[in-house]
Amino acid sequence: MRVNYIEHCLGVNELIVIPVRTSHEILQLSDELEVSLLFFTSDFIFKNTIRKPNIGFFEIFITKFPSKVVLKNYETLLLNDLFAIIENRKYKIREHRFYNEVQLLSFNLLLYAVAGIYNENSYDVKAKYTRKEKLVFRFFEILDGQCTKQHTVKYYADALFISKGHLSKVVKQVTDKTIKEFIKEAIILEAKILLQNDDLTILQIIEELRFSNSSSFSNFFKKSTSMSPSEYRLKFE
Repeated sequence: MRVNYIEHCLGVNELIVIPVRTSHEILQLSDELEVSLLFFTSDFIFKNTIRKPNIGFFEIFITKFPSKVVLKNYETLLLNDLFAIIENRKYKIREHRFYNEVQLLSFNLLLYAVAGIYNENSYDVKAKYTRKEKLVFRFFEILDGQCTKQHTVKYYADALFISKGHLSKVVKQVTDKTIKEFIKEAIILEAKILLQNDDLTILQIIEELRFSNSSSFSNFFKKSTSMSPSEYRLKFE
């Protein structure tokens, strides 16, 4: 196959993640080859992850160069089973009462499985990162720990010792999304996690996420999810 004008050979028990914004084409297939494919967007991940994803999820889906790893036999079996559930192949669950829930859980399990596999091969994978990608990943790390308290682009630019304009430009170039979008998504994911905790009142969540009042938090949350915080909590229950 050719990805971004570079040819790759994919063999038995090998996994490759094709990042967003890449051109790719299949050049040749052997008769014996069986391939499992799953396509999804970063927006889909944002809307369908149960918990806030580990920083490793971002890296393998946005890097300029695709990363190929060799799977152990048990990893191949695990991923093939997860693909089969998601595709409704082998496991006939479409008529299952909790079909949507099974799909959601299976997709999340697949993300964690792939992230774990790439983590074991992190040295070889990270050797391919560009300077701009490393800067974006550093931003993600800071965002992961500070998004509940810090909502401004300036804070993250200052933490990285660069200007707001430069950080915004690099994030947009590497990810095709704005830094403000990432900050907003991180806050929404945190809000969803907190709303799933019945021990916390919505007022406590507002304070945890540093919103000035319930109206601003409700408007922010509803604009992204089409539900109020109370409606989301009720639906989750």
